[in-house]
Amino acid sequence: MTRAICDTLDPLKLRFEPVQRACLAAVEEGVAPGFVVGVAADGQTLFREAFGSRQLVPRTLPAQSDTVYDVASLTKALVTSLLCMQEVASGRLRLDAPAVDGLPELAGPGRDGITWRQLLAHASGLPAHRPFWQSTAEAPAQRLAIAQLAAREPLTQAPGAQAVYSDLGFILLGWWLERSTGRRLDDLYARRIATPLGLPSARFVSLADPAARAELLATRSVAATQVCAERRRLVLGEVDDLNAAAMEGIAGHAGLFSDAADLLAMARALVAAWRGGGAELVPRDVLREFWAPSGVPGSTWRLGWDGPAPAASQAGERLSRDAVGHLGFTGCSIWIDPSRDVTIVLLSNRVHPSVPAGERFRRFRPALHDAVLEALGYDCR
Repeated sequence: MTRAICDTLDPLKLRFEPVQRACLAAVEEGVAPGFVVGVAADGQTLFREAFGSRQLVPRTLPAQSDTVYDVASLTKALVTSLLCMQEVASGRLRLDAPAVDGLPELAGPGRDGITWRQLLAHASGLPAHRPFWQSTAEAPAQRLAIAQLAAREPLTQAPGAQAVYSDLGFILLGWWLERSTGRRLDDLYARRIATPLGLPSARFVSLADPAARAELLATRSVAATQVCAERRRLVLGEVDDLNAAAMEGIAGHAGLFSDAADLLAMARALVAAWRGGGAELVPRDVLREFWAPSGVPGSTWRLGWDGPAPAASQAGERLSRDAVGHLGFTGCSIWIDPSRDVTIVLLSNRVHPSVPAGERFRRFRPALHDAVLEALGYDCR
């Protein structure tokens, strides 16, 4: 029998029954092993509930409301983009300056003109992905070797021409943040974001430090991802993305782990900043610039964040088109509607024990978002 665990005291709990039913049905139908859904509005967590399992092999373990998930590309928005906002606020980063000024390794045909804004907006002309982990397997400093390969990768189109979602651009942004601050990305994130916000679970897990993974597994409920053919084992408590794993679990495009409560706390701080009350995290004007449409033709991307598509969006149809969010390959997502002060967090390990075929998860996610917005009383955009 599918298990649901609820820790909410929401007085409007009955309004979320359609959300619960949708998640329970999705687990029964095998859309994903399990989910944790978190909803906040007006600065309060209204709903946080777990459904199904966090692991199916080699044994079945239930999902819990505080289960920690590999949030994959949410790292781009919640770590790399946010740290870049802080660098803009400090004056150390100028969005329209050539990125080659900070990363001279980018020098080359076409790449000289790439700006930081274009990297953040996925409009640099770099391709979506390359399996750098394969060609650098014997490199003595694999993290550096992967970043250098990303910098030398030939462009597939002119910078600014269109948006093509790219891990490579965020590998480079993470590298620049480390170089410019003199701190590794996980340390920088902990000092500037996790510690000030008091986030107990949201962290990187360094694969260069076996004690980090051991501590996570010993103290937290953790969702498994793939039974990975390349690693020949179940991936649990280490980043699923192979390039990020080769970068010791710490990269600008992937590597963050979190539970739903910490993601909701980050969203609360960002909404406060958007409203002008969170200057200790990032100034309002900087945040609003990053959350504004990038202006790239045909693109929904902001700077490190996405916006809902005009139609058939993964955000659903009821969320404001001014909302911002991000999706992760593992099945995690976050959407923030700052004007309404609504946040929806969906955590899932849809890739466990293997990456599914078909579109069932892509159909489930927007329907879930619409059900949440309906529970909150939003009938339309």
